[in-house]
Order: sequence, then structure tokens, then C-alpha cells
Amino acid sequence: MSNDALDLGDGHVLTFASYNDQARVGASIAHKRPDGGDCDGWIAFAGRAWADSFSPGQIATWTVESDEPLTLTPSVLCRACGDHGFVRGGKWVRA
Repeated sequence: MSNDALDLGDGHVLTFASYNDQARVGASIAHKRPDGGDCDGWIAFAGRAWADSFSPGQIATWTVESDEPLTLTPSVLCRACGDHGFVRGGKWVRA
């Protein structure tokens, strides 16, 4: 696991992304598909360099309600496999 990763539990590991010399601008959340295979999805954090590089409304963004422990809104839905949950208090909470 990367030094800038967070084990959310329930088989989910969030790895923070950097962009244009700004840390923690978004993340990848690795998890298992229903068939047991590996899957991951990327999310951009609102108001940070990565999200700000796009035109408003061009990509979905998540609000960082708390950096420590990490809490994001809204929920996270993997469009590849349908995995759905919330990041609350540094943990994965299934929707």
C-alpha cells in the first residue's frame, strides 16, 4: 500500500492522487467486483487542482467534509461494477 493510501475496510483501499504539485486532489478507490475480480474508480475533490483543471460541470466532484478522518460527500458509485458506498470517518460504509 502507498504511503499516501488509506485502508477504508470492507475490501476498499483509497490511494490519494496529486496533480500540478498539489497533494490529495482526488483518489482512486480499489475494491473487488461482485465476481471477485479487481476494480477501481477515480474521484476528484472539489476545489482542488485536479477538479479545477476542468470546466465547471465537466466532471463529477466530491466534497471533502473532513481530511482527518476522511469524510466525503456524496456517496461513491463505481460505474464499472456498481459498488456503492460512503467514505465516513475514514471507513467505507456500504450504501
